[in-house]
Amino acid sequence: MEQKSASVWKSSIMSGIYLAIVLILLSVIFYVTGNPFSKLAQWLTYAILIAGVVLAQVNYKKALGGTMTYGQALAVGLLTVIFSSIISSIYTYLLYSVIDPSLQEQMRLYTEEQIVKKGNVSEEQMEMALEMATKFQTPGMMAVFGIFGGAIGGLVISLITAIFTQKKPQDDFTE
Repeated sequence: MEQKSASVWKSSIMSGIYLAIVLILLSVIFYVTGNPFSKLAQWLTYAILIAGVVLAQVNYKKALGGTMTYGQALAVGLLTVIFSSIISSIYTYLLYSVIDPSLQEQMRLYTEEQIVKKGNVSEEQMEMALEMATKFQTPGMMAVFGIFGGAIGGLVISLITAIFTQKKPQDDFTE
């Protein structure tokens, strides 16, 4: 059985665009409903990322004719999440800097609330934690961390899902 040739880049870019659209729609839904920092949104994002990687790998395997090595599955999954992260990070940057700059203050208040909920935090520790969090919660930093965090998360997800989506080509021996 001969393995077909398909572009990992083209497949990953298209899958990444679709994944980014779904993630952005999820973000918009939680933003419009007034829950932009919801834990449910975070869990749904992880589930969508995993499903997106698996779908990208399965579609790429089909494009290759039904067989795909572990390395190919890993590559398409990782690249899909990287492309998706780039697009999602652009959206995040625009959301926090242009669409609704007040979200930065809302995030700071949410962070403060979460620190208080943990309890046993002195006022000095609270101020230090909030100061540090505020430095990293700028639109630019969130976009940069979104891309790098997406790459790391995509690597972990792809390393695991590639185990299940790969299908090694079988050599035909005739005697």
